[in-house]
Amino acid sequence: MSGSDSPVIGVDDAPSRWSPWWLASGALCIASALLAAFRSLPGSLDLGALSGVSTAVTLTFSLALVAAGVGAARHDDTLRLPRAAIISLFLLAVWLPVAPPALTASFGIASAAPLYLNALVELGLSGAIVAGVLRSPLPKPWRFIPAIALAAVVFGSLLQGAFLSGSVTDQGAMILVSNVPTLARILATGALGAVALRAARSRAGSVVVFGG
Repeated sequence: MSGSDSPVIGVDDAPSRWSPWWLASGALCIASALLAAFRSLPGSLDLGALSGVSTAVTLTFSLALVAAGVGAARHDDTLRLPRAAIISLFLLAVWLPVAPPALTASFGIASAAPLYLNALVELGLSGAIVAGVLRSPLPKPWRFIPAIALAAVVFGSLLQGAFLSGSVTDQGAMILVSNVPTLARILATGALGAVALRAARSRAGSVVVFGG
């Protein structure tokens, strides 16, 4: 066979595939962040509407976690997470809407135990999810964003607690600091939505093309 008769071999990039589950998770995270931002606007809602929007924020984010869990468990070319992270996604999705009213009913509205127990469980489950993302093949800097988001939320909550437990009497300063955790959660939720949308895209692949 002469050189001119040799087949031409090329390598083309395989077309990207998108996971509908990760796309849904990203869209729901962003929707939850937008609802939380609307809820935080001063004077925008009465008490009844505020409660309804708060429930919608929680349920939307829980659905985002469920969608992420399904997407992370599927055997396709998109992002997969360790089993511990997947289980934590589903557990956190159930815990967020169910635990606060259940804990309040168990301990009473005057007890601080529900607040601390809820924070500890959320931190533990979120930490397991973040650890799974850090070990995942998600490219930099995307795989570091959930860890940064979690750190920002924890720092905002600690700052609020430390500031409000002191002898601060200035009302303006108290209102400003009390809004820090809310802002951190809104930004963190939006950032997680962006990460989920990035995770929806299949990993880069290639196909061999033979030509005559």
